[in-house]
Amino acid sequence: MLPRFLTSSLAMERHYFLVPKFALSLIGFYPEQERTLGLRLWSFFNFFILAYGCYAEAYYGIHYISIDIATALDALCPVASSILSLLKMVCIWYYRDELKSLIHRVRTLTEAQHSERKLAYKKRFFTLATRLTTVLLCAGFCTSTSYSVRHLLDNVLRRAHGKDWIYETPFKMIFPDPLLRLPLYPLTYILVHWHGYITVVCFVGADGFFLGFCLYLTVLLLSLRDDVNDLLEVSNIEESPNEENEARIVRDMERLVDRHNEVAELTERLSGVMVEITLGHFVTSSLIIGTSVVDMLLFSGVGIIVYLVYTCAVGTEIYLYCLGGTHIMEACSDLARSTFASHWYGHSVGVQKMALLMVARAQRVLTIKIPFFSPSLETLTSILRFTGSLIALATSVIR
Repeated sequence: MLPRFLTSSLAMERHYFLVPKFALSLIGFYPEQERTLGLRLWSFFNFFILAYGCYAEAYYGIHYISIDIATALDALCPVASSILSLLKMVCIWYYRDELKSLIHRVRTLTEAQHSERKLAYKKRFFTLATRLTTVLLCAGFCTSTSYSVRHLLDNVLRRAHGKDWIYETPFKMIFPDPLLRLPLYPLTYILVHWHGYITVVCFVGADGFFLGFCLYLTVLLLSLRDDVNDLLEVSNIEESPNEENEARIVRDMERLVDRHNEVAELTERLSGVMVEITLGHFVTSSLIIGTSVVDMLLFSGVGIIVYLVYTCAVGTEIYLYCLGGTHIMEACSDLARSTFASHWYGHSVGVQKMALLMVARAQRVLTIKIPFFSPSLETLTSILRFTGSLIALATSVIR
């Protein structure tokens, strides 16, 4: 049995950005939160913990490159995700007003869709967004927790064999010596562990925003498709069009074209908000996945499990981006095909022009525009092929 929040029985308005709201609210970065002094201080504290963690991990990894490549990779692999999460945190804060406006406008447009078919679309895609972001949250939580579990198990085994406890943090980081000795060590350990969870909620929030917006815009495009088809439906093609009715259809078609223009504008605004996050994610995804797989080959025991979970989490992230982009592109193409396949030819010349205008506009597929590529499942296959090449190159060099 799935929890109720993962089922379609939950009210649709509660599904709306459910997981990103939960994740970002934990660290004080959800755009719709009231910015009280306490919340500002809490969000700054989390920003400082994440930023210092990125510095400490990167310093540790770079320091050990010439000493022990396996230890260096053990630090540099998670730091790539931490730096990317820091970028996502900064972008969410910088674009908080624009994100708040987008959240409100998309919510208003989706709530205006009331027919039985449209409610079915909402139920399907809203639930899908919640389930996929929950999978990402669970994968990230397991990844961060596994680092602490690995460290604790290693030290428990050392103590069982009469060896001393190694005063290190779950993630490989450089700290001043007093912070890695009693009595401050437990506090340092807890803060580093929390650093891992901040990393998780940042990418869950940002990736959840991207996927959610894509799926909610898909609902709007599918609803628009149904409205166009219903409006152009002709009961008897042999009858001559009624002038008064045709004039009404032209006015309705103009409103539908305006709706499509607004969806296109929202997609463009989303591209502007997400361009840095998406570009950074696609540029680093191959490197992160490749490093994780190489680490799996270098480590044994619990270390393999840690990086297996980590690889699944990063793979889920990039899959969500590509899936969201693909849904928008397919919905646009479907709108163009269904409009052209409708009974537009049974109407007056004015209606036919409006129908063909809709077809022409829908054929310009809406995409999340980022430099060099667009998120899609085709892009995902290219990334995985390039990742395989990186893994083969890295293993040949190490061996």
